[in-house]
Formats: sequence, structure tokens, C-alpha cells
Amino acid sequence: MNSLENLLEHQRLPTSFALDFPNVFGLIDHHARRNPDKTFLICPETEKETYTYGEFVRLARRTAAFLQSKGLKKGDRLNLIIPNRAEFLILYFAALSLGIIVVPINEDLAPKEMSYIAQNSGSKIVLYDPGYQHKADTLRSLVSPDVELCDVGRHPNFLPLIDHEEEAVATDAVHLHDIGIIIYTSGTTGNPKGVVLTHMSMLADAKALSERLQFGPHTRTMTILPMFHNNGQIVTLMTPLYAGGSVVLAKGKVTLLSFWGLIQKYEVTWTSVMPAILSILLSLKIERKDKTLEGIICGGQPLTKAVQSSFESRFGVPIFEGYGLTESTAFATFSDYPADKRKSGSIGKALECNQMAVLDESGNEVPHGEEGEICMRGLNVANEYLGMPERNKLSFAGGWFHSGDFGHMDADGFYYFGSRKDHMIIRGGENIYPAELENVIFEHPAVAETAVIGVPDPMLGEAIVAFVKLHDGAQATTEELAAFCTGKIALFKQAREIYIIDHLPNLDALPKGPTKKVLYRELKDYYLNQLIKS
Repeated sequence: MNSLENLLEHQRLPTSFALDFPNVFGLIDHHARRNPDKTFLICPETEKETYTYGEFVRLARRTAAFLQSKGLKKGDRLNLIIPNRAEFLILYFAALSLGIIVVPINEDLAPKEMSYIAQNSGSKIVLYDPGYQHKADTLRSLVSPDVELCDVGRHPNFLPLIDHEEEAVATDAVHLHDIGIIIYTSGTTGNPKGVVLTHMSMLADAKALSERLQFGPHTRTMTILPMFHNNGQIVTLMTPLYAGGSVVLAKGKVTLLSFWGLIQKYEVTWTSVMPAILSILLSLKIERKDKTLEGIICGGQPLTKAVQSSFESRFGVPIFEGYGLTESTAFATFSDYPADKRKSGSIGKALECNQMAVLDESGNEVPHGEEGEICMRGLNVANEYLGMPERNKLSFAGGWFHSGDFGHMDADGFYYFGSRKDHMIIRGGENIYPAELENVIFEHPAVAETAVIGVPDPMLGEAIVAFVKLHDGAQATTEELAAFCTGKIALFKQAREIYIIDHLPNLDALPKGPTKKVLYRELKDYYLNQLIKS
């Protein structure tokens, strides 16, 4: 077993947290040896739908031989531009088994954006799904000639499985402190940042979350978020894997209409979503029919009480909220389990693999209940941002990772999220969190979705603007929505302007990223460039 000595300062814990495997591949190999015939992976609506643990590991080892034939070795980096398919995971585990660093790329990015990630990460090869050949053709002209682009095909014509019948030959050992993945985050300005995560980070977060939710061999998660995202990789893949469970890998872009059908057909016990997905499911006239779903994991943006209450009341399944970032591998806090141990409005307690604190601008802990910056340290915290020494000094200062998020902790150790620094509205010296007003507006029966932003104001610094999407067929006026908020929230927190998206030009929905997180900056840009200038 690898030692957890020589940790970076921001990864140290005051208590021990033991990891059971030397690296990520050791985890899946362990289950393949103990229970080779148990189902590991289910890929609905594909030619080969089910993979056992033993079968999957054999395919990964043979695929590792393909990577070796390409000259790749421990420490090299490769890009994956592959949607939620078995091929992504086979290549993913094959690379990790050799100590090759996986750098996934969002397949929805433009070739120029892809080229930045390929070049910045120092990848030697870009492996892509043939469905993105048109992007690969452009990408080839943008990256260095030293970067190889390779179409991996699809099962049963998956290139590595054709050319390599022999398994990879083990060379250098892969250790906990070796880099496993680099995930690029979409920053608020400029180019994305590469977040460097080790095998230790991945295993620690998966184990802590698996234990918090009491996952076991019976657990079957459904992955609907994209695999290029850390939530898809860790929360609904690595976390059930740690417990020896199984995974349904769904096609995210077409899943929501078939969400409840997939849950029922494959007897799913858990899944993970963004709050916006819950709102979409509430807006659909599709009811739950399964008897297996135990809970839904939710994070990535504030979950309003109204959405949570409406969802749990209608569908009878508890939502477990947590908080984390790419820099914490996935979750850093999470709700207590079972459901009756949750605290309303809380993002939960710190996971056992990390320590949390709420700090002021001087780096001192603030009293319980007082707002401050949410900070963390522990085994699941990233090593660094790739090639950004000045940013690293700021973000990992004083032995903590500084999240840039505001919130507070109560006397029982439960954390509460406020807002991102760049989302928080400062109006006349008052700090206002968008989620406060969003929660009120969403309670109106005609409202399907809402998002609140701060816009420039010459006297108060910022004014509050709300965007609202109505349910299909629903009617409401801006005056009616404004009146609805009166008395439910302080006057200074109410919107100066409310816009109903259904009536706006060039905007038919709230702008969202690939994980359905509302893109507040795009909404603000729309306001400034489309509404003000017009």
C-alpha cells in the first residue's frame, strides 16, 4: 500500500483517512478478481449493452497495450473527446493503469477551444469518437504536428480491441501521488484552468462519499452528466465502484425524456444531477414508476427550497445536497444520510477525506453563523492549477484551498452556501445572494425556471435583475411576479427589473453549460448587449 506521507500543505488532515488501493486501476482490478461475473457497466441502446467486471478489466488491459504501442508511457498525457460511451471508460481505465494522465475535453467545444486544452496540457495524442470527425479535421490544423489525432471507432469496431489481443505489459508502478487526471474548468475570464488531480484525490473523494451514503455492492448509479466532467467521473462512476456496485452510463443529451424509464428498466438506486435538471423533470408530464431509486445527489449550484420541496413531494425520492468544485475532485461537503438526518437548506457536513473552514479576508476562521469564504484542505484537494504559479500562490495560500465561494457554518458543523464571489450582488453596501430571490420567484406556480443577476447601477453599485421562464401554457406578467415577491423577501433584495424569457428576442431559455448549470455571466452579457443597448 502506498504511503500518504509527503502531502502538500493544503492536503494534510489532522486525522487519518486510510485508502484501500494503491491507484485507481487497483480499485477496479480488485473487484474484477473478487467478483468477475458481476455486472459493472450497462450502456443502454448500444450494440454491447452490458460488461462484467472481469470482462471490462480484460478489455482495459488490452486497450492499455494499444496505448503502449503508440509510445505512451507513465506521465504522458492524452485527450479524450468521446461522449458517454463504453469506449470512454475503457480508454480511461487503460490509461490510468499505466500511469498515463487523462485529460478529457468537452465534445461541445469549438476546435479552437479544444486546441488550447490539447496544447496547454501537453498531450501527445487526442483520441476522438468518429462522430466528431469534422471537429478533428479542424483541430489537426491547430495543434502541434507532434500531437497525434486518432479515431478510436466504436464497438464492435473499436480500434484497440481489433489490433491488440494481448494485454499490456506492466512497467512502472503507479502510486497514489501520481497525477491521474487534469480537468479543465471554464473560468469566468480568459482561458480555462487545468486542475491537477491525483489517484489519491480520486480515491479519497470516492471512498468518503461512498461511505457517507452507505453504498454497497447492491448500489447501481445512473450517470447522466457528461464523463468529461468530474461529477460524471467521480460521483456516479468511482463512488459506486469503490463499493463494488454497478453503473448505467446514459446518453446525457437525450436522457431527461427517458429519465424515469431508464431508472425503472435498469433498477437504478442513485443518480446525480444539477438543480436545473430537477426543474426540467418537474416541468415534464412524466411520472416516476420505479421502486428502486433511494436518492438523488445534487450539487453544482444552489438548490432552492421550492424546487427541492416540489420534487420530493411529487416523486417521493429524497434529494441529498452537497458542495464541491473540480478543485476538490467532486464533493467536499455532503448531506447526512439517511434523509431524516439532513438539515434544510444546508449543503451538509465536511466529508471525512477533507477539512473545511469559513475564513475572513485575513485567513482567520469566523464565528459560527458568520459569512466568510469557504476553504478546504485534504486528500481530495487538487495539487495545483497546471502551469499557473501565481494563481496557485493565491488559491492555495496558508495551507487551504480558497474556493472563492461565500457561506457559513452552524454550531453543528453544517455548511450553508451563499454565492460565488463573482455572482454575489453588492447593492448599496449590502451583500445579496441570487439564490435568495430565485427561491422566492420559483414559488410562483407559473414559473418553471429563474435566474437572478447583478447589473451596474450608478448610485447603488449594482441593481438586481431577474429572468424568468414560464411553464408551457402558463401566464404571468412582470408586475404580477414583482407583487408576488412583496413581503416574502426584504425590499432591498427584490428585483428592479423582471424579464420573462418567453417574450425576449434571441433568448428562448436560460443559458446553461453542459451540466445544465446556469451561465450567469452569459445572462449578464445578454442584458448589457441586447436589452440595454436596444
